[in-house]
Order: sequence, then C-alpha cells, then structure tokens
Amino acid sequence: MFAINEGKKKINGESVDTYERDIRETGCRLVAEAGTTGYRGGICRDSGSRTYIRILSMKGDFYFCPVTDGDENMAGVEIAACGDAGLNAVIKALDFIRQALDDQRREVDD
Repeated sequence: MFAINEGKKKINGESVDTYERDIRETGCRLVAEAGTTGYRGGICRDSGSRTYIRILSMKGDFYFCPVTDGDENMAGVEIAACGDAGLNAVIKALDFIRQALDDQRREVDD
C-alpha cells in the first residue's frame, strides 16, 4: 500500500483538489500529483474545467523538457528515463495520474 497526500492548486483562477503519490523503483524516485474539476463540456476557457498534472524527479536520471512550436509557444513535454527502473517509475506515475483523474471525474459525474 502507498500513501496519497491531498492538496489544492489554483489553475487559471479555478481551485483544483489534487492527489499526490511517491513512486519508488530501484534507484529512482518520482512524485506524481494530479487533480481535475471534472468534465464540464465546451472549450476549456469557457467551461471552467481545469486539469493539473505534475511529475517531479527526486532521485534517478530523468529528463523532463518543455517542447515549443515554431512561435516558441509551449506545445508539449519530452520525457526520458534511465533504464528499466526509470521506465517503470514513469509508467507507475502515469498510471497513478490516470487513476486519480478518472476517480475525480467520476465523483463529479455522480
């Protein structure tokens, strides 16, 4: 079993409840945090819906880098991990993020 910490972030003026988990693999440690206000339909700025994810490297050889488009606008993120343990840590972090967001989305729908 693993501990999950609860938190709050303000994203573009909307308060988002977040859930954070420590991810450990041999020689690697990531902190994954995620939260959403759920699906509200419409375009993001018009709907008020917000989603937040964060992956923080605490130990290990990870590379996280923003990707920009031709106009230098943020367009994505690159992630590289060290070996099998790094890959497993990233997969566990993304699995936790998906589950946390899915659980919150379902709570809003109920």
